[in-house]
Amino acid sequence: MGIAALASPVTALTLVVRIGSVGVAISSLESLVRRADLGPGGLLDGTAQLTRARWLLPFAFLAPPATAVAVTGARLVAALAVVADGGNLAVARAGVIVIAVTTLLLRFRTVLGIHASGTMVMVTFTAAALGEGAGTRRALEYALVFIAAQACLSYVVAGASKLGTRSWRAGQAVTLISSTLMWGNGNRALMLRAHPRLAFALCWATMLGECAVPLALVTPLPVAVALLACAGVFHVVTAMEMGLNSFVWAFWSTYPAIIFCWYALHGAAA
Repeated sequence: MGIAALASPVTALTLVVRIGSVGVAISSLESLVRRADLGPGGLLDGTAQLTRARWLLPFAFLAPPATAVAVTGARLVAALAVVADGGNLAVARAGVIVIAVTTLLLRFRTVLGIHASGTMVMVTFTAAALGEGAGTRRALEYALVFIAAQACLSYVVAGASKLGTRSWRAGQAVTLISSTLMWGNGNRALMLRAHPRLAFALCWATMLGECAVPLALVTPLPVAVALLACAGVFHVVTAMEMGLNSFVWAFWSTYPAIIFCWYALHGAAA
């Protein structure tokens, strides 16, 4: 499939949900393997979070670990179905709706501690479910535009917030992050301390790179593809260095939507 095929809303949204479903399947499988995280005292224990606000009380049925496992299992099956046969419209529609609903339920169960990637998955699949549920070309186009806009906004907000932080501007943030227990790497932190110019360059490359992603909508197509490729490589590197593997699939899945919008903005929609 050539990149020009993404000018079609059907093709673009199909690729969005198939890429996104890979990440959903991985994260769901991780949760099922680490079931203790869903139980009392676990990182994803829903009991305490569901009692923090009255509006969450209707979702109290999600608190038991067995319910969370069942919802996560349904999410995994739906994701595998979309990956395996997402080209089938009926399978894609059913799978995407199940992923959207189960993702929302799990979000209600565990309101706190959700990464930006989890929010992106929720936004992407909710928009895709609405678009595919309606089934019209216009609905698919609206879903793709919304997904692309959300992705671009996420990158800009991330980059701008870093630009407003002194440690990032001073080139210290990457070294500090590498020194943490949760996201760090001791050897990498030592190397960055020994090479402050490299740390400075990495900080500014991250900030400017994130802010530059929306330019993919208005630059020539080869430049747009190069920008998205750089963003994609950035997510792979952070997955390797920080263990943020969910970000790879969550944000990669939005790139077909951005390319679709590029074709639409340049009068080349299929």
